[in-house]
Amino acid sequence: MKEDDSAIQQNKIDELIKEQKYSALIQLISRKDPQRLKQYSCIKIKNQIFRLKQDVAVCANNNDIYYGKLIKIYCIKDVNDQHVPVIQVQWYYTKQDLNLDKKSMRSISIKELFFSTHVEFLAANKLQCPIEVMTFDQYTQLEYGEETKFFSRAAIDLKTMEPMPRVSEWQKSCVCRMPQNPDIQVIQCETCDEWFHLDCVNLKSEEAEQIENYKCPGCQ
Repeated sequence: MKEDDSAIQQNKIDELIKEQKYSALIQLISRKDPQRLKQYSCIKIKNQIFRLKQDVAVCANNNDIYYGKLIKIYCIKDVNDQHVPVIQVQWYYTKQDLNLDKKSMRSISIKELFFSTHVEFLAANKLQCPIEVMTFDQYTQLEYGEETKFFSRAAIDLKTMEPMPRVSEWQKSCVCRMPQNPDIQVIQCETCDEWFHLDCVNLKSEEAEQIENYKCPGCQ
């Protein structure tokens, strides 16, 4: 009977690995054969070292790239004593995931990430590269944008798919009284230090580049 149970368990483990149902797989092994499961603080994939709590880019099954925080690294020994590395990721969401009106969406950058409570188990070979998630102020001080640098100033409410805190609560600027979006060019007033969207103060990009000391409409 024990041999039959063992065979059934081995078949179930093989099935879960093939179907990439890693959450169920880890639960099964933790309960039935915990010696087959080990946790690690780092993992090497594609000649790159990934560490716990690191922000990472992940390639999904549809080859799209998603972003998350690496929160668990497991190594599972299958029934043939082969090692199966598995990770758990807590996801960031992006602009395209948000449920916002057009005006609020204008304040959201394509490089902006929203941390969530959504976690998922994946094959470790889905890891692509480490990324850096900065604060808004840190990101806006970058001289040049980099592919692996992002910023975050809010989490996401998975029920409403809106940022937390809401966009209406973010720091505002310009005559439009909307939050800054680093994707949209702005100019700073030398008198009040406020930032203004070029289109809100009727300036073209080439005109703004020629201005050494800008004064906004309120300070002129």
